[in-house]
Amino acid sequence: MDAKIEQVQSAPAMQRSAYLFMYLLAAGCQRGSRSAAPPVSEPYRSDIEGLCDSLARSGADQLPAGERAAAIARWLGAHVQTPEAHDYLVRIQPLVGEPKAAALDAEARRVGLPGCALAAMWRVAAKP
Repeated sequence: MDAKIEQVQSAPAMQRSAYLFMYLLAAGCQRGSRSAAPPVSEPYRSDIEGLCDSLARSGADQLPAGERAAAIARWLGAHVQTPEAHDYLVRIQPLVGEPKAAALDAEARRVGLPGCALAAMWRVAAKP
């Protein structure tokens, strides 16, 4: 009989422990949702930098507008080194105009670049 009394008296303490556990669990989940994106590798950052500068690096900036895309594509094919950058190019390939430029600008900022010349070119090319 005494064991039953002990269990009843310890129920509020157990309830407080359960609330504390739930609070800590919720706080941990919220902290995780606000955390920064995982760090970017230097080779991937370098690939995105090359992508953003590909207009000049490929020499496409010296070509007529209609020939630039092919020159940039050839240059990228020879210079993109990481699978992550290749996958990124595949993901944004179907986008056109402003959405594509915005996606590239966002990725450039994510890897620490101040801007992206290729995104600016895509914006200009998309305007009628």
